Amino acid sequence: VGAWNVLYLYLNHKKFEDNCARFPATVRAINEAFPRQYSHAFFSALTPGSHILKHHGPSNRMLRVWLPICGLEGFRLRVGDTIVQPNAGEAFIWDHSFEHEAWHEGDETRVVLIVDIWHPDLTEPEVKFLGTLQSCRLRAGRALVERAAAEQEERGVGRDPQDATYFEIVEKARHLLTDDDWWIVRAERDPTTRPT
Repeated sequence: VGAWNVLYLYLNHKKFEDNCARFPATVRAINEAFPRQYSHAFFSALTPGSHILKHHGPSNRMLRVWLPICGLEGFRLRVGDTIVQPNAGEAFIWDHSFEHEAWHEGDETRVVLIVDIWHPDLTEPEVKFLGTLQSCRLRAGRALVERAAAEQEERGVGRDPQDATYFEIVEKARHLLTDDDWWIVRAERDPTTRPT
């Protein structure tokens, strides 16, 4: 059984300052190459033996850009009816709203830089409008979560850690990754810990 992990640079208009500071050339390249980036960029690591089950993104307002970096032997991605076997350094773009899934049957951790960009058919006013809606939705969601937490606290009701919200999970995850070893899987350093 494999594992999947990410290191966010941007997520829903939130810039992960510490991560961006560790990868300044990458952030500069993203900003220069993708002036219409969706404010969603991250490194994705997938260990051998992984299978990301089929799923799809919520809409086609954005496209997903992949820059495969390493560990691609034995990896494949299905997007719709097309199976892609990416090559290191060869970027490709696909519609995240299509059903997709991934398998990694290689021996090394697969690492990809992923940058989401606004769909090129959207005009600048449409991008601005959709970006504003997204920001409003996130702010409203955060306000609702904070209000519910305050009401629970007033009633003296504790929260189960399993009920963590999206906002709490992202905030807690900011400090979990303190160095670049996150994508050097322990199993690669010590074969006796490799998953079976």
